[in-house]
Amino acid sequence: MSQNEGGSDSSSSSQEAGKAASSASDKPGSADAASPKEDSESSAASEALKASKEEEEKSQAQTTASEVIEKGGLIAGKFQVSLTESYTHIQTNQLYIEGFGILPIVVVGNVDIQNVRRDIFSTVFGASYKLTNKLQVTLTVPWQYSMASISTATGINGRKVGSANNEKTSQSSSLGDVTIGSFYQLTRESLILPSLSGGLDLKLRNGRDFFETPDPAAHVPAGTGFYMLRASLSASKTSAPAVVYGSLGYAYNFPRHNIAYTPKNSPAVLIRSYEPGASFNVSAGVSLSLNYQLSLNWSVAEATQLASRVNGSVSPNTATNAITFRMGGIWRLSRRTSIDLSLTTGLSNDAGGTTIALRVPWSY
Repeated sequence: MSQNEGGSDSSSSSQEAGKAASSASDKPGSADAASPKEDSESSAASEALKASKEEEEKSQAQTTASEVIEKGGLIAGKFQVSLTESYTHIQTNQLYIEGFGILPIVVVGNVDIQNVRRDIFSTVFGASYKLTNKLQVTLTVPWQYSMASISTATGINGRKVGSANNEKTSQSSSLGDVTIGSFYQLTRESLILPSLSGGLDLKLRNGRDFFETPDPAAHVPAGTGFYMLRASLSASKTSAPAVVYGSLGYAYNFPRHNIAYTPKNSPAVLIRSYEPGASFNVSAGVSLSLNYQLSLNWSVAEATQLASRVNGSVSPNTATNAITFRMGGIWRLSRRTSIDLSLTTGLSNDAGGTTIALRVPWSY
């Protein structure tokens, strides 16, 4: 029941209660008979107001869920800070062959199998400030701590079968790439059309990158090593009790020149130019409000990165296609804060491992 309906019920109940009181003053002994009716009408008005309030809170919860999930959504208040803790586990098996083949199933030389396990803990601080009702600016500062374990089992060494199993472990922590950005609400949601928001981000390259890490397999880089400019377009449409949302994005990585790189156990090399490929991404999902406190969400995202160029030539095996699936839930603690717990897993070989994230935003 809406607030107007609740208000009319409350007004009519008050008028009828007033008539009953007037009638009771004119007729002695009738006050006791009017009291049950007055109590019943007051109870009905109270229930109507309560139902109206629950509907309003439920609507606000759906809006909060869409703002938390939607990449380009404006924050609810004037200022918002958030803290995100995440854990990512990656495990891969890699086969290295040094030698030559006689037949398709016979290899003469060394065959090594590496099992690489990485555990990455990330802490991300975010801040958003709404300049106007349609424009907001954002800041994201990540910190990463990683543990890596590399086990190497020698399978064949010439004609001898080896059984050595060497394991190397390492730990590293560093600041990641800082991102500054802005979002602008292009259109508001109507009866038919969704709300549209545009975003523009600039990612810096202050984090330790691949070129600064002699052994990237052991020490996971915290940064990409390139400045990146990303543009996005997001849309959301409410269909109570659900919010459907999606986004399109394009990212351009600025090239680097004259990079001094020292690989592990190798002399230093100078890369004249490195041009990372541009990337395109698309995502779609739905958020379902179970009540005014709890909502569940599911989404699928796909990101395609074009091949990179090294010294002007296309570098092989640098194009990627990452598909991920995300599911999570949002528990609304109050009008200002909520808890967002999510699980993201890769659906393709380029998507990496599994990530568990806990995000807590505060709005003011």
